[in-house]
Amino acid sequence: MRRIFGLFLVFFCLLSLSACFDYRGLEDQTIVSGIAVDWEDEKYTLTFEIVDVSSADNGQFGTILLTATGETFADALRDAAEKLHREMYLGTLRVVLLGRTFAEEAGLMPIVAHLVHDKYVRNSLPIVVMDEEEAGTLFAPAEEEERRQIVSVTLSEALGRRNPRENAMALHEIYNFLVTGAEEIVLPLVRAFDAEGIPFVLDGFVRFQNGRLQER
Repeated sequence: MRRIFGLFLVFFCLLSLSACFDYRGLEDQTIVSGIAVDWEDEKYTLTFEIVDVSSADNGQFGTILLTATGETFADALRDAAEKLHREMYLGTLRVVLLGRTFAEEAGLMPIVAHLVHDKYVRNSLPIVVMDEEEAGTLFAPAEEEERRQIVSVTLSEALGRRNPRENAMALHEIYNFLVTGAEEIVLPLVRAFDAEGIPFVLDGFVRFQNGRLQER
């Protein structure tokens, strides 16, 4: 009996030292850096900025843009996964960009509630409003050679350089404000700025009441 127990213990230790059974290499993951959320014909249109790890050039990566649609945010994610033939991993997400139409008509709760319950999404994720009807256009470069710039990363870094008193509300803060019925939520505003390779400029803040964008 003691010998059987000893063999079982050795077997268990060997299992604990082995590699993770569900390990996925970098090449097997979809590295989503940014999501732009738009609203068209009462459907979600998501534009994903995906880091193209196969295009490394002098330490820089290119990006791939993918557009997906759905009746809900989850439906649009499934549509994207079907197009890619792999699950969308949101643990690398740096920023979520909302189009003005979506922010006015659909509001924050449908997006925030989904993201805050995703176990991979960071609670500190910033949400930004685009000062145009459609947000997805910010991720699309005018010329193919400009695709080397990962716009969502650049935007995230620009938000981080702001004065601490002007920091954007994080995902978990927005969610708490929404569920507690806070009267006003303030989010950063960004607008396209196509000059000298600069794709955007931070342009103040916008206010939400009852979860929907108000006039600036």
